[in-house]
Amino acid sequence: MGSAVRWGVLTLWRRKRAGADDGAAAVEFALVSGMLVILLVGIIQFGFLFFQWVELTHAAREGVRWVALEYPAGSVSTPGTVRYKAAQSSPGLELTDADIIVNPEDPGIGDVGDAATVTVTHEVPVFTPLMQEIFGTSDGTFLLRSTATMRIE
Repeated sequence: MGSAVRWGVLTLWRRKRAGADDGAAAVEFALVSGMLVILLVGIIQFGFLFFQWVELTHAAREGVRWVALEYPAGSVSTPGTVRYKAAQSSPGLELTDADIIVNPEDPGIGDVGDAATVTVTHEVPVFTPLMQEIFGTSDGTFLLRSTATMRIE
């Protein structure tokens, strides 16, 4: 009977001890959740920037391909020109003529064999003030740039 009493006291003590840790998980989560939110926002911002950079790279490659085929630089509003094809290859960016630099502007037969270059730039918004501090931007945007070069055929 003595061991049963000891066992009962030990079980009661364990139950009381387990009840003392009820709020520990909530406190630990409160301490860690801020870091988790910052990490999540950082991952989302990086993914957004990476997606925009891939779009810019695609626009630059598409544009330089058209220069290599000896099409004029033209405008984003004129079909069949380099700037139009570059802007249409990345519709989510809404590129303008100022965002796309084409060299040479109007290739001809004398430029065959020379290098053609298309540079596309775009300002991407940065979501939170903390991310603005990390990226070192004061106006809330981050400038992305992509350049592609190809030989004129």
